[in-house]
Amino acid sequence: ADERLGVSAGIAGCIEEWREPAKVTHSLGQLVSQRVYQLIGGYEDANDSTTLRHDPIYKIACGRLPKAGEQLLASQPTMTRLENRVSQRDTSRIRRLFVERFIANHASPPAEVVLDIDGWDAPTHGHQQLSFFHGYYGHHMYYPVLINEATSGYPLVLQLRAGNSHPGKGVAGLLRWLFWRLRRAWPDVEIILRADSGFSLPEIVTTCERAQVGYALGYRRNAVLERKIQPVLEQARVVACLNRDGKARLFEDVYYAAATWREPRRLVMKAEWLPKGPNPRFVLTNLDWPPQYLYDRFYVQRGANSEHPIKELKLGLQAKRLSCQQWVANQFRLLLTQAAYVLMLTLRQAAAGTPLAHAQVARLRATLIKGAARVRVSVRRVLVELAAFCPVADALKHIAQHLMALCPVALS
Repeated sequence: ADERLGVSAGIAGCIEEWREPAKVTHSLGQLVSQRVYQLIGGYEDANDSTTLRHDPIYKIACGRLPKAGEQLLASQPTMTRLENRVSQRDTSRIRRLFVERFIANHASPPAEVVLDIDGWDAPTHGHQQLSFFHGYYGHHMYYPVLINEATSGYPLVLQLRAGNSHPGKGVAGLLRWLFWRLRRAWPDVEIILRADSGFSLPEIVTTCERAQVGYALGYRRNAVLERKIQPVLEQARVVACLNRDGKARLFEDVYYAAATWREPRRLVMKAEWLPKGPNPRFVLTNLDWPPQYLYDRFYVQRGANSEHPIKELKLGLQAKRLSCQQWVANQFRLLLTQAAYVLMLTLRQAAAGTPLAHAQVARLRATLIKGAARVRVSVRRVLVELAAFCPVADALKHIAQHLMALCPVALS
């Protein structure tokens, strides 16, 4: 998958070489691929390189001969030097690389691109730069934000932010650049942004409207909105009293203007009454869709399409392990995790039609990556002996054939 997509090689090409050519033992491509493959294998610490540099399978994957004691992979100090020598300019180039790869992966322009955006807490336990206490989460942390494509889950942008950031801080600039790049590649594509109420900031809404991008953003309740929804909420209460389960949901839309807005905007209201009481919700949108359709068939899908990739990044690939002291080094770690997730998504897409078509990262690792084998290394060959019985043998063949059929993506 990595050879076909050129992920590790592309990242290595974005990093400016700082070492003397005569003293280079490990190329940047090998260092990046080794670090990414360790993340995929479940080894998120740079310390794991000290042991894995002797592993014959990792040597083969990184283009080294698996002879014992020869052509060792990079050690922990080498990996640490790589992480701490990457510059802010390098990380910007890597961020552009992922968007370029997403565009190049489409043979023809899509009719629609739905973007989901959400953030999560990455706890910190030291003196990392820009690590601050967050009152809502109750601990010192970083606050990364992820922008992913809803259909495939592809992570377009993964940006590290300070621990005390507002959920929408710095997002408008990222979206402005992302909208421009997608429209430059596909002038006629329809772009729609979904997010929860933390991202319904005036600058984000203005950015979407100026770029002619559709949006469906959750909106926090206030006294004015509670007055507007009160008649519909009272109707829902009456209907709930007539229903056996004591529940009712009604939808309505109004035009609402905050004090700082120049003009009113459409607001979809969900008036829900539950046995425990009222449960109103609001969605700010410029989409001309029926209120119930917009909420039930579109907006609520944001949870599965946005929170699921975050869960896989945090738990499956340990994206929350940001223990470097330098800010840029932690951003680089996030980008390496993003690369590992792209490769795992490629494996899952290649598994279409098999029992692994919807497997999570942890299961893909346990089933496809962490298989037991005996490795025999001689002067003439390397023999990898797998078990005689493999319950996923057919899926492995299917995935391998699908990956071999992929056209290599050429990225500059």
